[in-house]
Amino acid sequence: MSHAPHTTEHTITVAAAPETVFALVERAGDWPHVFPPTLHVEYLERADDEERLRIWATANGEVKSWTSRRVLDRAGLRIRFRQEVSQDPVAAMGGEWIVEPLPDGGSRVRLLHDFRAVDDLEHHVAWIRKAIEQNSAAELAALASAARRAGTEEEPYTFEDSVRVDAPAEEVRTFLREAGQWQERLPHVARVLLEEDTPGVQHLRMDTRGPDGSTHTTASIRICLPDGRITYKQSQTPALMSVHTGEWTVRETPWGSVAVSRHTVVVNPGAVTKVLGASATVADAHAFIRDALGGNSTITMRHAKEFAERQGRTEPVGPAEYASIQQFYARQTRLLDEGDGAGWAGTFTDDGVFDQSAFTEPVRGRASIASAVRKRPAPPPGTVRRHWLGLPAAWRFPDGSVRTGYDALVVSTPAGAAPVLRLSTTCGDVLVADGDSWLVRHRYVGHDGQ
Repeated sequence: MSHAPHTTEHTITVAAAPETVFALVERAGDWPHVFPPTLHVEYLERADDEERLRIWATANGEVKSWTSRRVLDRAGLRIRFRQEVSQDPVAAMGGEWIVEPLPDGGSRVRLLHDFRAVDDLEHHVAWIRKAIEQNSAAELAALASAARRAGTEEEPYTFEDSVRVDAPAEEVRTFLREAGQWQERLPHVARVLLEEDTPGVQHLRMDTRGPDGSTHTTASIRICLPDGRITYKQSQTPALMSVHTGEWTVRETPWGSVAVSRHTVVVNPGAVTKVLGASATVADAHAFIRDALGGNSTITMRHAKEFAERQGRTEPVGPAEYASIQQFYARQTRLLDEGDGAGWAGTFTDDGVFDQSAFTEPVRGRASIASAVRKRPAPPPGTVRRHWLGLPAAWRFPDGSVRTGYDALVVSTPAGAAPVLRLSTTCGDVLVADGDSWLVRHRYVGHDGQ
């Protein structure tokens, strides 16, 4: 038997331009630091006026996840949404965001919902209606606050830190996912409680020590994504922040991996002078939060590095191998400085990869690398170009390869003039043995300042 859908409507007047309000609703990826119930949003598909989203949010104190399709009418300031995959007790749900211009330059926002409950049971209907009432009221109030902050120093503040790890990414991800063991593994964690009743959804409560020895308690909901990322949102924040969301990402590199901690915070302006002193500003709060959160995240990543490198069983190469690696780099650099592009490309494997942060795509294959070297712009007449490599660090990985990391400079000296530093870079190679020497299987060159 088919039942008519239940409908609701919630409205709010916002003292901001309709375009400003609509943009906040349109940017679903920003919802976790705009809307209190939203924990994380993943774009599954995106087109000009249509998109599919995977959304995690709280409803009546429970974490729910669903997939929705949205149709964007930017000219009409409307966004229709419909859940493709719902979660019990919701059988189906959709609705529309409508932003209406007001004569005073402000906006009226209407949030419409229609839904069906599983089996149309009354207690399911009541549960859904309660969740819609609570979440819609919280979202509209937060939308008004976010619109007021737009274009001011009180907008969300985002920053990140990173740590290089000489071990596979999966070992680092294991450390970050096993937050329940952080009390034993991290010096700044005094107490931790981790619950994971639903796979991939973690409730984390933690007491953290500050530099002055004091402790503060935070509570977070963490979403462990299939690709290894961990996103989180604090449900209990320190007084200085009204919103704190974050993400742990670990990406593979030729020499191991890089752990990245990203934070987005919204400062509570009413607490700035109470916490930091009578003359403190929002900019001071940003600096304080940057140091505190960035410091703790970096400590966590450094301990993850130690854990991963121990678990990954990477080890420095022996003296004889290290000497041969130094000789290899000396020979390779000389080939490049002497303009022997073919000889330099010959120090890569047949399927070797050369990548730079300035490239849109890596150069793949020895023949393509040789061709790319030939096409390099020649230095001006009379100019000498030198490459200098710092002492490499070299580790043997469990797969038998040797991975190196080093810094490199490119210096140009025009005729009759002083040397000029053209590039400062950090590099990482995967080396494979070639008789008594080596070949590069994969090289990445990261340009400083990019």
